[in-house]
Amino acid sequence: MSGKSSASKKFLSIIFVFFLFVEFFKNGSYQTIDVFLDYFKQKNYDETATTIKEIENKYTSEIWKHRELIDINGFMAGKLNMHGLYSDMGMYITDDKYIVSASEYTSTDYEVNETVDFRNYLEENGINLLYVNEPTKYIDDELFIKEFGVETYSNQNADLFLKRIKQEGVNTIDLRDNIREENIDVSDLFYRTDHHWTTAAGLWATSIMADGLNKYCGYNIDTSYFDEDRFIKNEWKECWLGEQGRKMSLQYVGLDDYTELKPNYKTSFTFEESDGTTYDGNFDGFVDESIYNLDNDVYENGSWHYSYNLKNCINNNVDTGKVLIIGDSYAHVIQPFLSLQVHEVDCIILRNYERNFNLRDFIISSKYDTVIIAYAQFMIGAHDDPESANYRMFMFK
Repeated sequence: MSGKSSASKKFLSIIFVFFLFVEFFKNGSYQTIDVFLDYFKQKNYDETATTIKEIENKYTSEIWKHRELIDINGFMAGKLNMHGLYSDMGMYITDDKYIVSASEYTSTDYEVNETVDFRNYLEENGINLLYVNEPTKYIDDELFIKEFGVETYSNQNADLFLKRIKQEGVNTIDLRDNIREENIDVSDLFYRTDHHWTTAAGLWATSIMADGLNKYCGYNIDTSYFDEDRFIKNEWKECWLGEQGRKMSLQYVGLDDYTELKPNYKTSFTFEESDGTTYDGNFDGFVDESIYNLDNDVYENGSWHYSYNLKNCINNNVDTGKVLIIGDSYAHVIQPFLSLQVHEVDCIILRNYERNFNLRDFIISSKYDTVIIAYAQFMIGAHDDPESANYRMFMFK
């Protein structure tokens, strides 16, 4: 590093610290110290207690000129080539502005026990179970050591978990295997500024899941209907900012590209709303194109990933199959595509349901013939942290 470059970075660092100092007193941030002290005085944690994350979110939302400060922060982080500024949130950034996240070690005991017990219950009731491991943004944990000098266990946790449930006879698809077999660059499957995979990646994964339904669950799906050349493609360049990118700022990571995919063949669905009302439509009913508005503020606009909606539906062109996907937010670009070749596909995300929701009664009363658990692999181990939003994702009772 040249002396001039080093001096420039030191100067920017001083300016950055100065802004933090001014903000700390201008916004009354020092008063938040008392709130944190009250938190640590809590003798017992329960689900109604104020969490550190809630305290931090409240503080952040009240910061003076907080949007401008995020941009200044991102601009300086970029100039200083900082890779781990948001490491406390588990986020790191590569030289080409690709955001990745670390995972803590877990024994996988809880997840294995819950999954096997759930499989046994479904099997006793004549219902198939297929577990699908959705990859994270890297398939080799060594990436973190090489890039950031930090340990992550995302793939190691997934390896251990999948090995153990396979030994128990759970039908399993590991999409990392397909990535290796097809020699795919995993970074091409994900957005740079968001933890979600792309629409095209969701379609690719759906085809593999459909093949798994054929292999393990007695289906007879023509997977050629998921070939990308059977879809109309609409593309936008540098058009939206992902959820992680909003934290790091537009100034630091830039904007992501986006591709919308719709089938080029005739479709017919009956959609059911949460209140039980139904209406007829085609595949367009899954997609909210109002999100694709280039005039909107990229910080305020909804995530383009969520333009694909999870909608319980019946495919009027297919006579067989009733599948429940127990998924996560990746499922927004799975369920609509899988619905193209299965009579009925529903999807639930367990973290969105009350604790008293009885999953097993719901499955039996709804008469599903197959359940797919499709989880991003960072769900493995979330139960170790009671404050995690994904704490309940493996509670299959």
